[in-house]
Amino acid sequence: MSSENRKNYVCVSCGNPARELIKKYSNTVKPTHCDKCNQITDKYIEVEEFIILIDALLLVSAAFRHMICNGNFKLYWKISLVVLLLESFALCRQKRGDGSNTALHEKGFYMCTLQNIGEYLFITLLLLFITALLNMRQLAKIGLASVTLIILKVVAISNFSKFFLLPILVWRSNTTDFGRNLHYILVTGHHLCSLIMAYNVVGISNSHLRWLTIFLVICAFATKEYVRYLAAFEMELYLL
Repeated sequence: MSSENRKNYVCVSCGNPARELIKKYSNTVKPTHCDKCNQITDKYIEVEEFIILIDALLLVSAAFRHMICNGNFKLYWKISLVVLLLESFALCRQKRGDGSNTALHEKGFYMCTLQNIGEYLFITLLLLFITALLNMRQLAKIGLASVTLIILKVVAISNFSKFFLLPILVWRSNTTDFGRNLHYILVTGHHLCSLIMAYNVVGISNSHLRWLTIFLVICAFATKEYVRYLAAFEMELYLL
């Protein structure tokens, strides 16, 4: 328990800070309850990681809080790597078709991977700027390194939306251009919603400026997508 006490936990229902998630009695271990909302502080502490991931994909705010603030994030970093490779492959397939030229297709995959890594770092910097702009006091209190790590986790979790790219990879040859484009739009919309929710629930934004925060996150996302479009255009010219 000594290692747990050094970690700052939060209630997954309301975000109120909590000192511990469980209490040990003589022969039993019981979950604690939040002092503010009286709900179980973290209902996910005995839930399988797969169920937590499903809840995150369903945009359940409690799942976001558990993953970022209370849980062990090592597994999610590994999943983020899988998502990065999946998104890179999907982007490469979208640009190069079926990849009849194997060497060119492999080169395109590596370029797409580098593009996606740059995209992740760029949106992280934009969110860090928004945090500093709207809540400098919280940034100074928590520390730049800790806030940066939290935002990296937010970006990683929001990218789990890219799992929904799998159907278009499997059934690419059985759909129309309109169907593929619609699918990408829906995945992008889910990604944006996930990013907004994950950023809002971790407590580094200013709660009194919630709508301004949402607007700025949307602007940051739009900026990232525009830069992504320019980078993709330049990369396509390079690969021709």
